[in-house]
Amino acid sequence: MVSPSARSVGVGQESGKIRAVRGSAQVPGLPREVSSLFSGTMNDVLPRDRVVFLALLLVTLSTEACVPEAVRWEEGSSVPPSVTEAWVPPTTPNDTLKCDSSLVFSRARGDTAFASWWTQLGNGRAALVVARSDDRGRSWRVPEVADSTDRSRSGCARPKASLAADTLNGYVHLAYYLVAPEGPGVFFTHSMGQGTMFHSPVPIVYGERISLGAVTSHGDTVAVAYENPNAASPQVWLALSRTTGHIFEHRTSVSSATVTATRPAVALEGAHVAVWWYESPRAGSATTVVARRGTLLP
Repeated sequence: MVSPSARSVGVGQESGKIRAVRGSAQVPGLPREVSSLFSGTMNDVLPRDRVVFLALLLVTLSTEACVPEAVRWEEGSSVPPSVTEAWVPPTTPNDTLKCDSSLVFSRARGDTAFASWWTQLGNGRAALVVARSDDRGRSWRVPEVADSTDRSRSGCARPKASLAADTLNGYVHLAYYLVAPEGPGVFFTHSMGQGTMFHSPVPIVYGERISLGAVTSHGDTVAVAYENPNAASPQVWLALSRTTGHIFEHRTSVSSATVTATRPAVALEGAHVAVWWYESPRAGSATTVVARRGTLLP
């Protein structure tokens, strides 16, 4: 897979807590902005960075086209797995600028827990941050910046991120929608240091329509279920990584193209994966919860 240099992340609000991380990010989807590369005449000269981006993108797409299927799906739909009620800590992190509706929590190993939310930066911008608790949510450390590259002006009117703390290796994973400098889409980032430093974001898919994502993990395997923003109507797709989220080697459609599928969720248990979502006919209003189960192939 090709991992072109993408963008920088991390400008903390707390004094002494400013972080800047520059790295690489995979380019797995075709942003609509790329269509502009083909406009104009043969005499037009494309900026060098856009030419490089297009070349890397085409190599990435051709590589993914050769990747075999990663999941053996069971026939038909199934009953969604039993999910315990979302854990709510006794206290929430102290941040006067946080978007309260974006708060999400995840229990980790022992007494460790994590919280994530969007915090306002001014002028409608926001940063995605994560805080750690070592006493089951009774107190919280100073938050760390997971991604501060948002270029929208939506304030708190943005979807919450999905947060998952792996109980096997302690890694902290995030999936979220963001208007990045190179274009909007669903992104992934993670911390391999107990939430103390987050890696450069990896794009799951680019697309202009605001889309929800859900993340889970089991050791080195990471799964992100997401609404495909480039489908005619929302469809649920699944991205899989066998390298703790450094590269997502597989992407596959999960829901039917004849319906509208939204609000995905995902679970991993060993080699088994389950994805479920809310589904409605394109011409109707009735909504049902639909699930698919499958086995991860070697």
